[in-house]
Amino acid sequence: MAKKRSDAIRGLAGLGARNGPDGSTLGDVLDGLGDRSFGWALLLVGLLNMLPLPYGSNLIFGVPALFISVQMVMGRPDLWLPRFLLNRHLKREKWRNAALKALPVARPVARLTKARLSFLFEGRAERLLGGLLLASAINLCLPIPLSAWLPAISFAVLGIGLIEHDGAIVALGATLATISILISIAIIIAFYFGVGYFAA
Repeated sequence: MAKKRSDAIRGLAGLGARNGPDGSTLGDVLDGLGDRSFGWALLLVGLLNMLPLPYGSNLIFGVPALFISVQMVMGRPDLWLPRFLLNRHLKREKWRNAALKALPVARPVARLTKARLSFLFEGRAERLLGGLLLASAINLCLPIPLSAWLPAISFAVLGIGLIEHDGAIVALGATLATISILISIAIIIAFYFGVGYFAA
């Protein structure tokens, strides 16, 4: 028996199927995604920060991660954006084409994920996850060479977990985020004592 089509694929298809003379607004899209808007936003932030960008770009692309994680700590049910962004129109054909290009990636993800460990998406657990994301977003913004890759990967993994409501994937992303924070702390401590040693 074939697995039911994933929420990720359903969401992508929905973005390209909305009607309207000028396509959809970003607000319409977020309304359609509901609580999964956090997952999609985190996935996008993670993928952006995994691109081979110039040194220091993580300071810019890390800001959206801070914006998202603060809202999760506050316990918002879905992602809030300023009105001027929500009113921006998105061409239907562009979204449909983007969805079709993403489907080959989304289908294998759908086979690996399933709804489980639902307690991670409720109340205090979700806020604790937001706190970890906030720490990871700060870590992402730190000007430490090669320090952005692991936080970026953790955001992408967490995004997939939140989209699919898969607590096991979320736990994996949280583990990666924790490891990335510990590595950055170790680098900072090593740098501090190294500078102190040579300055003595």
